[in-house]
Amino acid sequence: MNPIRPFFTGFLLLLMFAAVGLTETASGQVCPGKEDCLSPHETPGCNDLACCEIVCLADPFCCKNWDTTCVETADATCAGLCGATASGPCFIANSSPGCEDASCCDAVCSIDPFCCDTTWDGNCAFFAGTVCEAVGGTCGDPDSGECDQANGSPACSDEDCCNSVCQVDPSCCDQSWDLVCVAVAESICGGTCTVSSEAGDQSEAETCQSETNDPCEGGTPETITTDRRFLGTFRNASDVDVFAIDLAAFDLDLDGEVRVRISLGAASASLGLRPAGCDETPIMAIESAGCQASSSFLCVPAVPSELIISPVGSTSGCSEPVYAAMIEVIDYCGEACGNPIDCLVPHQTPGCDDPECCDLVCLSDPLCCDWTWDSSCTVTAAEHCGGPPPPNDLCSEAQAVGLGSTSFRQLLSNREEPVSACLDDNLRGGDIWFVHRVACDGTFFIGTCGIADFNTVIDVFRGGCDSLEPVTCNDDNLLCGTQTSIVTVDDATCGEQLWIRVSGVDDKTGSGEISIECFGVSCPCIADLNGDGQVDGADFGLLLSAFGPCSRDCPADLNDSGNVDGSDIGLMLALWGDC
Repeated sequence: MNPIRPFFTGFLLLLMFAAVGLTETASGQVCPGKEDCLSPHETPGCNDLACCEIVCLADPFCCKNWDTTCVETADATCAGLCGATASGPCFIANSSPGCEDASCCDAVCSIDPFCCDTTWDGNCAFFAGTVCEAVGGTCGDPDSGECDQANGSPACSDEDCCNSVCQVDPSCCDQSWDLVCVAVAESICGGTCTVSSEAGDQSEAETCQSETNDPCEGGTPETITTDRRFLGTFRNASDVDVFAIDLAAFDLDLDGEVRVRISLGAASASLGLRPAGCDETPIMAIESAGCQASSSFLCVPAVPSELIISPVGSTSGCSEPVYAAMIEVIDYCGEACGNPIDCLVPHQTPGCDDPECCDLVCLSDPLCCDWTWDSSCTVTAAEHCGGPPPPNDLCSEAQAVGLGSTSFRQLLSNREEPVSACLDDNLRGGDIWFVHRVACDGTFFIGTCGIADFNTVIDVFRGGCDSLEPVTCNDDNLLCGTQTSIVTVDDATCGEQLWIRVSGVDDKTGSGEISIECFGVSCPCIADLNGDGQVDGADFGLLLSAFGPCSRDCPADLNDSGNVDGSDIGLMLALWGDC
């Protein structure tokens, strides 16, 4: 063995380590520099420490003068640097921080610093599709990018798929082809969209081998009802399904019009509404693709009518439902913000009685004026417009209720003592009060289970408003599943009065019903003052004749308050009828 070779090899290695050490020392002296890593400049290094060290290690000259070659090296190697090609596309998740468009990268990282500090993940790509301006691109342009990838262009390269997706979500062609557009494309263009059936759906009677429900081809329309989905298939691309409904049956105010909402979810189909007859022109029309829900509202003539459903484009056979449609009807075609019903009360017609408040609510939720003024509309009205507290806001103003269901409004209520044994009092919100004279000898339930639109807690007391004694309470009953409540009372005596408080939980507020159901036998009828087995006008006359302060043994004082007054009238009306 030549003794010189080991010495020579070691000497070369020593020189290499020394050179690297000199380079690292040099880069350490200039990194980070003062200027942008992606712009040429005459000063040494650049302003990103990691990028500066990588580039200087590859090309020591860059630690003297950062020229265009250094910029090209930085662009190709500095993954994680905003604006560097190495960082990857902004509209697709990648394994490094940052992305290749500097302005987009900065905008996204101002929203979520994680995108520049750790990694450019799916959330960062989604933000990019929202805040970054896409460049170029038209449907079918090969430079627009693939339809199955977020590409940063407002389009994709498959023209038919692109047009179908943009019909469902116009932002895919107006702004950027993001991950949402990719998901829609996979559903529509991949042919994977299927309509799932639900309990209660009506299935088309027409079989796959026939076309029997198109009256314009000698068939007979299938009859449908409101508020029920009907499902169907298409035998081929020319198959048309027709369904009949008589809208005149819903015109209870006889003004000749009804308000309808038509809805469609389909692989690719159109739905139209026309007066019955092949020569009639549809007065409403909607389309759906990719099983995306589509709907429309309109006041239409209250006449026998037909819904026409047609495929758009090719079909994939009729073994499974390819569309689900529905029609709903409301008999109100007046001005929405002229509706005479209180803005704080949910109702099945659009609008409410305060035009200014109505306009404010419908500006934030158009459905409140297009369709129904539901509980969400009333909550918005309370927030925007305020209003009086409920009439039974205080225990002293408790509303008399009997067996059955009674509607209430808890919106804008205040909170009254005592505390609840079922809930931390810091979480208990506004409350309303009811008083019930026990008419059930046995167990009975008191609840808001599934019939209130907010999180409730129920407390039951006895003893009167000045000396309330807790009986029972409940926050969330698991059987309800809607954060509503049921309490069971089994130790009350006939004729006893119970005070019932319904409170909101954790600032929740709304409307609903309270239900009292008896699971024992009926008590003697305390409001049957003349003992004839009925609570009727004769008893009401006796109550009125005893109106005012009441001494002992006063049957007309139904709530034992010492006075025959309006509360007793309320109790009598609650017990009205046969005993």
